[in-house]
Amino acid sequence: MGANAERMMASMGKRTGGGSGGAFIGFDEKDIKKEFERAFKELENLHDGVTTAQIRRIARKSLKPMVESYKSEIKSLPTTSKGKGKTRTRSVFKVYRNGGVYAEITKDQLKKSIGIITSRVNRGATFASLSVGPRVKRAFSDPEKGGWFAHFLEYGYLNDGKYKGENKGFARRAKMKKSAGVGNEFKRLMRSFLNKQVKAARI
Repeated sequence: MGANAERMMASMGKRTGGGSGGAFIGFDEKDIKKEFERAFKELENLHDGVTTAQIRRIARKSLKPMVESYKSEIKSLPTTSKGKGKTRTRSVFKVYRNGGVYAEITKDQLKKSIGIITSRVNRGATFASLSVGPRVKRAFSDPEKGGWFAHFLEYGYLNDGKYKGENKGFARRAKMKKSAGVGNEFKRLMRSFLNKQVKAARI
């Protein structure tokens, strides 16, 4: 299925107010911070021996179930083959820009792009600015590697807004399944860490 990148971007901007970077459809830092802070307050035996760096590492680790939830909600799309042997590629759909092919989206591209995203840490903040969703920077800035098109599937913008495939709403479903679990996982990992600290201090 073909899609014009400029038309898709314009359509997304009208509906969501997003810019050329697209609408982020991940589990964003505001949601994550709220879950972490709630769990943090419930930890009665937290003591001054825990460093901010240790808390941040545990917070990041507690987001792994959310990453898996996102990936599990992404279903494979029909593919078309081109070439033979080692040069054979399988694309799901092509995105056109300026009269040519801008990117050929491959079968597992979106799923591979899902991960934990870290932004700049504000001075004095306990928790790093973390989010979960499709990565689009560094190695994933390549349009044939990154998940920049995720919102086209999430909101059904493909096929002139008529896309109703299995991936429509995948991010919403993933967040609904695991949002509350993020705080619980953070508490579990933090308690385990604290218990090990206490045992080590007794030796």
